[in-house]
Amino acid sequence: MATVQLADIYNPLTFAQYAQEDQLELNRFITSGVLVQDPRLSSMASTGGNVGELPFFNPLGTEEPNYSNDNPAVDSTPAKIDSGKMKFRLASQNKSWSVMDLSRELALEDPVGAITGRIGSYWATNNEKRAIQSAMGVLADNVANDGGDMVNVLANDAAGAPTADEIISSDAIIDTVQTMGDHGEQLAVMAVHSVVYRNLQKQKMIEFFQENEGSPRIPMYQDKMVIVDDSLPAIAGANRVTYTSVLFTRGAMVGGEGRVNVPSEMLRKPDAGNGGGEERIYSRRADIIHPLGFSFESAAVAGQSATQAELANALNWNRVFNRKNVGIAFLQTNG
Repeated sequence: MATVQLADIYNPLTFAQYAQEDQLELNRFITSGVLVQDPRLSSMASTGGNVGELPFFNPLGTEEPNYSNDNPAVDSTPAKIDSGKMKFRLASQNKSWSVMDLSRELALEDPVGAITGRIGSYWATNNEKRAIQSAMGVLADNVANDGGDMVNVLANDAAGAPTADEIISSDAIIDTVQTMGDHGEQLAVMAVHSVVYRNLQKQKMIEFFQENEGSPRIPMYQDKMVIVDDSLPAIAGANRVTYTSVLFTRGAMVGGEGRVNVPSEMLRKPDAGNGGGEERIYSRRADIIHPLGFSFESAAVAGQSATQAELANALNWNRVFNRKNVGIAFLQTNG
């Protein structure tokens, strides 16, 4: 069997297309509908610069209307609609792999799919982490500046095993939904750490939905899709671990992808390995992932793009929507 050389199968357009398709299919925040692509952001991300503004209009309000009468001298006073802007920041990212890292196979039926699938999976995981860290930054800002009105805290660091009131439960989720008031029923997706997920299973609160035979089974809590991701915080205290779960409406986050001059390219180094040769593949992306209702102020960003740690920093976020119009809620438990 002949070894498949990267140079034999590499086509820049094919690689970029396949990797992008896999990234979209494998990103659970996208497939669940939490993160939706916004053409405005993609357009802005392709015009140059790494910071932009997304305008929005506030709701019309709930004040009492005028009551009509038959007096022609009485004019109504029109109300105005207020607007604002959300700042966002583009992340210009790249990653390279050697053929050894990509686990080059012998006589692969689909070597292009094998390699781009790995690259697509990498970017899907990376962008999920960026979405989660953005949510954590939103949480930190909410606690610091808005009285924690988006979070239901049941966790503590007391000695001893957690009680039933300190781990996830149906009541805990209902109380978390209530942080959105009469908008709470819009929350449709719940992201949890695997430890929290196992507790839901033990309480027989997880059911599975399968769209058709052969498709993946999707875990559901009542009418909410469940995403299990150990990138969600599990913060160890002196006695206990605090787990943060996040509930989202569909469309709670928007995303955009900018154009990259060279999305992928290959490099061969014939001298590497003492003349044995090495092949490398480079992948580049320009992404925007932004939670609606917040402005990214870039107050604590050191480089051109915000790192995952900087996304989680409260200093970089400011809420610009009314709480009920922000489609995110947080639950902190000890399991």
